[in-house]
Amino acid sequence: MLFLNTTLYGIQLGLCYAVVALGMYIAYSVLDFPDLTTDGSFPLGGVIGTILLYRCGLHPLLALIGAFAAGMITGAVTGALHVKFGISKLLSGIIVMTALLSVTLALTTILTGNGFTVTNFSYTANGFSGIFNTKDGILPAGGIIAVLAAVVLVIKLLLDFYFKTKAGFMLTAAGNNETLITYLGKDAGFY
Repeated sequence: MLFLNTTLYGIQLGLCYAVVALGMYIAYSVLDFPDLTTDGSFPLGGVIGTILLYRCGLHPLLALIGAFAAGMITGAVTGALHVKFGISKLLSGIIVMTALLSVTLALTTILTGNGFTVTNFSYTANGFSGIFNTKDGILPAGGIIAVLAAVVLVIKLLLDFYFKTKAGFMLTAAGNNETLITYLGKDAGFY
């Protein structure tokens, strides 16, 4: 039974990280941008989400949106360092990643008071199971996996649709050949 529970939990976690893998695919393969910001933005998102759950008492979906917004801001900072200040792609990611490690440590100290980390997996009062609550209790593991698989599939289909639009083709072209974008009269940094 323990093996089955662990396997089901692993599938759920893997489906959550599948969305992250799609984002990494865009950065590394489509844009040819070795973005190391993610190494600092994951822990930052976890701490922001935990602060919003524990300290602010927000619903898990709102905490997830807050963590997502923190990740978007860190990515925008990396992009601004590269595009506006002319810092190389790799170095701009390293700068932001290094800064985020300090910010995350400071936020962890604020959250816990002593700097030790806590886990969200034991948090049940307003924890992540609240996302999948039904009137009969928590959705079974198979139902959670089905919901997460549907979310991943929808995001994948939306990305496929986006890359078939003009903006998607321009984004792909910006990753493959920035000079072409310039010749077309567009700003490669925008894409």
